[in-house]
Amino acid sequence: MMNDILNLAEKIGTASGLKFIICIDEFQNISEFDDPLGFQKKMRSFWQKHRNVSYCLYGSKRHMMMEVFTSPSMPFYKFGDIVFLEKISVQNWITFLQKRFTQTEKKIDKTNSKLIAELVDCHPYYVQQLAQQSWLRTDIICNSDIILEAFENLVLQLSLLFQSLTDGLSNSQINFLRALINKVEHLSSQKTLLNYKLGTSGNILKIKKALIRKEIIDIQGSNITFLDPLYKYWLEKYYFKM
Repeated sequence: MMNDILNLAEKIGTASGLKFIICIDEFQNISEFDDPLGFQKKMRSFWQKHRNVSYCLYGSKRHMMMEVFTSPSMPFYKFGDIVFLEKISVQNWITFLQKRFTQTEKKIDKTNSKLIAELVDCHPYYVQQLAQQSWLRTDIICNSDIILEAFENLVLQLSLLFQSLTDGLSNSQINFLRALINKVEHLSSQKTLLNYKLGTSGNILKIKKALIRKEIIDIQGSNITFLDPLYKYWLEKYYFKM
């Protein structure tokens, strides 16, 4: 049965003369399967022989996806091209939000559409959540007061989740996040290690790896970013000011 499913698209393509593209979202969740390596080996053994099907495997957790496709020990090592998608631009969000408001006989101008996108750092899920909450509060014209109220409400809705996440961190991990929010540039300097109680410079690498595994931060080159912009805001405005 499993073999039939894995080979189904190619079988249909061969019989019909059609070409298919199969898209699978959040592919990194394959690691949660029973015997994930065995299942990946089986998938690749079929898919690499297919000529009528192309596979688009994508996910939101970059470090897990990188492990699946760039680790020599993994079955999908060098299975295909790796493409990093950029964030949807502010301008595209402005166009989208204005169109959606207009379709429901409500209005939002470019400035306030931009505000929605920038408040949540163009995070697709949060842009749509904030836009919806702003839309619900709008009678005819959406303004900045409505948006800021909706934003704070959205953050507070998530506060219990954020508190639980933070409770699961060690003191040094929390102190590292504080240093990031304070825009400390030299995280491994002796001054930073002492001021933020981060231990030794060797401990910084362990903290980074732990926070990446917990899906709190992402690192590209020397740039460290929060994966969740609302969590960053909550830490800065609420948690670290308690």
